[in-house]
Amino acid sequence: MQHLKTLAGNGWLRTRDAGSVQGRYQIVISRRMTGPERGQLATRGSLTSEPWALVVARVDGSAVLILETGEALDIRLTGLALTDGDANFVVAGKMPAL
Repeated sequence: MQHLKTLAGNGWLRTRDAGSVQGRYQIVISRRMTGPERGQLATRGSLTSEPWALVVARVDGSAVLILETGEALDIRLTGLALTDGDANFVVAGKMPAL
């Protein structure tokens, strides 16, 4: 993987069933350098927010993360640490602007 960019800031987590809450995010954007997916972009992200909103987003299967820039990303949560209000996610749709 070739690291391309890291985005970090304060944004909004929007869920289908529970509205919006503020959160702090970090997204690492990389390019795959080998294998059948060579050249494709990949993301991994972390988000700190209200635990109840993270649970709703996980149950819904997807959510929207609004970045500081106003850009909206479709995300899918991949792991939760509810005691800390932390979640891991991947970008499920359009990649963030580089």
